[in-house]
Amino acid sequence: MLCENDMPRTSCWWRCSPDWNGLSWGALAYRRSFARRGLARFADEPNYRLRYAALFDPQAEPELVERLSHDTNRLVRHHAAADPRLPRPRLVELLGEHGMPRAAPRNPALPAELMHQLLDVAGVDR
Repeated sequence: MLCENDMPRTSCWWRCSPDWNGLSWGALAYRRSFARRGLARFADEPNYRLRYAALFDPQAEPELVERLSHDTNRLVRHHAAADPRLPRPRLVELLGEHGMPRAAPRNPALPAELMHQLLDVAGVDR
C-alpha cells in the first residue's frame, strides 16, 4: 500500500513488488511517482517482476530490451515486444508465427509500411 502513495520512497516499489501478491502490483509501474531511472540494473534478477521493471528505465539500451524480448517470462517478453527501443530486426521477428503476435504489432516503432502490410494480410479495409 505504501507504493500506491503519490510520493513513495524511490526504493519502495522494487523492495516490495517482488514478493507482494496484491492485485495492483503491475499497475504501480505506470503511476506518475514511479521511480524509473536505474531500474535497468535489475535485468538479470531471478525474479521476473524485477526484470519487468528494468524495461521501465528510460536509459535502458536497445540491446537490453532485445535481450529481455527473449526472457523466459511471458510478461517480460510481452512488455519488451511493445517497447519502441526494441531493434527493428527483432521487432519484425516477433511479428512472426512464433513471436508475440499481440504485443509486437502495438510497438510504436513499427514502420507504417509494415503496419499497412499487416492490415492488408488481416483483410482490414483502409
